[in-house]
Amino acid sequence: MVADYSLAKWVPADPTNYRMANRASFDCVIVHVTDGRARPEPVAEMWQEPHHGSSAHFVIGQDGAIIQCVPLKDVAYHAHAVNSHSVGIEHCARSPKELGPDDGGLPVSEEQYASSSKLVAWICTTYGIKPSRATIMGHNEADHATSHADCPTGAGWDWTKYMAMVMAEYQKNVMVA
Repeated sequence: MVADYSLAKWVPADPTNYRMANRASFDCVIVHVTDGRARPEPVAEMWQEPHHGSSAHFVIGQDGAIIQCVPLKDVAYHAHAVNSHSVGIEHCARSPKELGPDDGGLPVSEEQYASSSKLVAWICTTYGIKPSRATIMGHNEADHATSHADCPTGAGWDWTKYMAMVMAEYQKNVMVA
C-alpha cells in the first residue's frame, strides 16, 4: 500500500485501530492536535499497536512532514459519531500545561499550517468537498462526545489564518484542473 496523498509517507495503523470500509466518499475534514511532542513518527507508531483504540488518516509534524496511517477509503477512529463520513488530521502541537505546570505548550508551526492547508485543499479538490468552516472543523466542533473540549483551539489554532491558506491552495488546484 502507498499513501493516497503523494506528499505523505505511508506508515499503516494496525487494522484493529480503524474500520475497513471501502467508502467512496466523505463530506468533512476534522482537525486535531496531538497534545504531545513535535514529531509525527511516535503518533504513527502508537497507532501501530494492536487495539490502541484510536487513529487518524494523517498526522503532521512541526516540520510539516505528513504521515498517512489509514487509507482514505477506510474509517479512522478519531471523532466518534462523525468517523464514518470524515477524514481525521492530527497536528503535532500541544496546549499549555498539558505535560505539567511549567509546560508552555507547543504552538502550531508555520510549516504545519502550510502542509495541512495543501493536504486539505487536495482532499477537497479530489473528493468534491467545498472547503468551508462547515466542512473543515475542529475536533471539539464535530464531536460532542469528546473529552478534548479545546481541540484544536487550546494549542492556539488560528482558524482565520488556516482557512485563508486552505482557500488559496484550493483555488490553485481548481485553476489547474
